[in-house]
Amino acid sequence: MTMIRSAAMAAVLLSASAAFAAPVPIAKAPRGQPVTVSGKVMRITDSDAFRLKDASGVVTVYVGPHGLPVEVGEEVTVMGALEEGFPPEFVARALRRADGSEVAFRHDWA
Repeated sequence: MTMIRSAAMAAVLLSASAAFAAPVPIAKAPRGQPVTVSGKVMRITDSDAFRLKDASGVVTVYVGPHGLPVEVGEEVTVMGALEEGFPPEFVARALRRADGSEVAFRHDWA
């Protein structure tokens, strides 16, 4: 884990019970700031990451070290922060599925 990721996530201490903000296009998501994005799960890339696509672009969403609560083709809204670095990774703090159910993710970085 990078120091930049740790610093960005220190500012994003959110839970699933927090209100999801209106989603922004993936391509316009600011780095290192709390933000909400929505889209379609395009591919599972790892045991704790997936690719999310909207009309503006695609981003890898990291939920680890948790299991993935999504399936390919599912529409989801994700709250978290786009980390610095290239390519940037969206570190999820909470996820809302199309049925309205929410899942919170906790990331403990030293």
